[in-house]
Amino acid sequence: MTPKPDFLADLRSRIHEHAEQVTSVFLELDDAQFTWQPKPGEWNVLQCFDHLNLTHDYYAPKIQGGLAQRRPANPAEDSYAPSFWGRIYMHFAFNPKYSFPTVPAITPAGERLRRDVLNRYLVKQTELLETLDAVADIDLCGTPVPIEKFVRFNLGDCLKILVYHDRLHIGQAERVMQAFQGRPA
Repeated sequence: MTPKPDFLADLRSRIHEHAEQVTSVFLELDDAQFTWQPKPGEWNVLQCFDHLNLTHDYYAPKIQGGLAQRRPANPAEDSYAPSFWGRIYMHFAFNPKYSFPTVPAITPAGERLRRDVLNRYLVKQTELLETLDAVADIDLCGTPVPIEKFVRFNLGDCLKILVYHDRLHIGQAERVMQAFQGRPA
């Protein structure tokens, strides 16, 4: 179990790091860098961020539903621990040796993406920080969030999954950017 203040501080720190990286690195790219693909069928930088936006869009109403079912936190036991399903999901999703196809609901768009994808991502980071403020008095483990039929995460799982998932695909966008810079002229 992680004490709730430590858990939320970790998430906040990561969100700020992600936003800073988008602002200082990715917003500086030109259109050729944004849309270049390492190989046919692999995502470009904009598609990585579009996928993150779609993932936030997928989780946001589920999290809001969880907030509506909020369970007040017990100050003596206020901490975070992954749920059964959350632990399983995070084991596979955050382990680089496993790779899964992206479901259609969060598959990035093709050629029509523009740099505003990054601005939308930054807005979603601000919204996520506001959500972290809203959960200060809520039981992260005891507040269920239905994800799919028969699958429930706890509220803390959803928050952690969003933030850590962002890191995975920001890393992917970095690798695409580095491959673009290292390609033969």
